[in-house]
Amino acid sequence: MGKKVYAIKEGFDSNKNEKVQDLIVNTWDQCLKLVKGVKGAKYKSFESIEEAQAFLKEQGNILKKGEDNYPLDCLHAYVDGSYNVSTEEYAYGVVAVRNDVVQYIGSGVGKNNSEKNIRQIAGELEAAVKATEYALLSGEKKLVLFHDYAGICYHATGFWERKDESSKQYYEKMNKLMNDGIEVIFVKVDSHTGDFFNELVDEKCKEQLGIDSEKVVEKWLSNNKLRVLNSNVKYEIEKVAPKYADNILIEEENLEQNIFDIKIPDSINDILEALPENKRNEILEYAKNIYVKYFNKV
Repeated sequence: MGKKVYAIKEGFDSNKNEKVQDLIVNTWDQCLKLVKGVKGAKYKSFESIEEAQAFLKEQGNILKKGEDNYPLDCLHAYVDGSYNVSTEEYAYGVVAVRNDVVQYIGSGVGKNNSEKNIRQIAGELEAAVKATEYALLSGEKKLVLFHDYAGICYHATGFWERKDESSKQYYEKMNKLMNDGIEVIFVKVDSHTGDFFNELVDEKCKEQLGIDSEKVVEKWLSNNKLRVLNSNVKYEIEKVAPKYADNILIEEENLEQNIFDIKIPDSINDILEALPENKRNEILEYAKNIYVKYFNKV
């Protein structure tokens, strides 16, 4: 019998304080250091490297950014979690994007002490739920969910066995949301590889916990412009990249200015004038309501 190898789908390196994913090691001792006591750890031994590689390639319903195709014409949400060893608190983060315009940013600190033992995974699971809730409440029928923890997909779809309470609750919440009328497409994105929106959500998590970041967002904004939906979203980004606020452009302000720049053709005025007064008033009232809805002005 040949020497065994060990394939680790999910583990944790306590020396580096970082997740371990899709790694093959040669000894049980090496494997044990990365999976012992780790909630959600998934690993398996094989007689050959080929079998181990095939195991790591099992996808379930997960796609990978940069390799697979996924819908571009719907809401995209990036989720992440972080953990502060000294305070034993976890944080979650959500960045929702449509057509490269940041629509929403949400982040917070977990208060449930029972989840501390799974470190940042608690925040990642909570972020996925909150992103899906936001999409559903916004009237979305489809959501592309970007994540760097594979369990976001595998626990939601039942591909992984749910042994602890956090994964069981996550499965129930996500399936209830999906049954309420939203399709979720799971896409894995590698962490800390320069993907801007993934770096942004990572820094929002660290900000919540008072953890220093590598300021990737600030470096990116020094040479690029970012479009956001409104001033609230801009404020959230300014908190992690205050030096380059001028490069964060508010889409609503641009849209409002464009509306003011539009000259109403005389033909439209003629049509309005030709209508009965009650119909003309209905149309003008409808236009006013649309303006108030999108610009919150009277």
